[in-house]
Amino acid sequence: MSLTPEDIRALVSAFETSGWDELSLKFGETRLDLSRSGRPPQRASGSSSDVSVPRVEPVPPAAAPVAAPAAESSPRPVAQPAPAALPAGHQVTSPSLGLFWRSPQPGAPEFVDVGQVVDAEDTVCIVEVMKLMNHVKAGVSGTVIAINADNGAMVEFGQALVVIDPAH
Repeated sequence: MSLTPEDIRALVSAFETSGWDELSLKFGETRLDLSRSGRPPQRASGSSSDVSVPRVEPVPPAAAPVAAPAAESSPRPVAQPAPAALPAGHQVTSPSLGLFWRSPQPGAPEFVDVGQVVDAEDTVCIVEVMKLMNHVKAGVSGTVIAINADNGAMVEFGQALVVIDPAH
């Protein structure tokens, strides 16, 4: 098992939006080293001389963003930022950067739909990060009044995914 190009793009995007100075990750046969300084990340222990896997070049400092080639296209649609005026209610937000899924698997019924009554512990969606499925709970009992992301779209940490009108 190794990282896919989509996984690497998600990790680089998460690194770019984080406050981290360095990131080193070894997953399967892939090693990913990112640094804002342009120098290779320092390893806590061990040597990298015994690792013979592809290496991803460091990300440039945040002050010098690199534009993606115009011909490159995203493999999945990216969710647009939610409109400034979201419906009033409890906002269920994304716990991380990842892919938004409305159902547990393709072809399965969706967890929730607009107008559905939910309990606080009900799963309303999944945010997938590197093949790990994070079940997102409603957090409050009430009625779903909005779903703000498209199925399969990339969502950001803290983005409002579902809005619930709390039960009175």
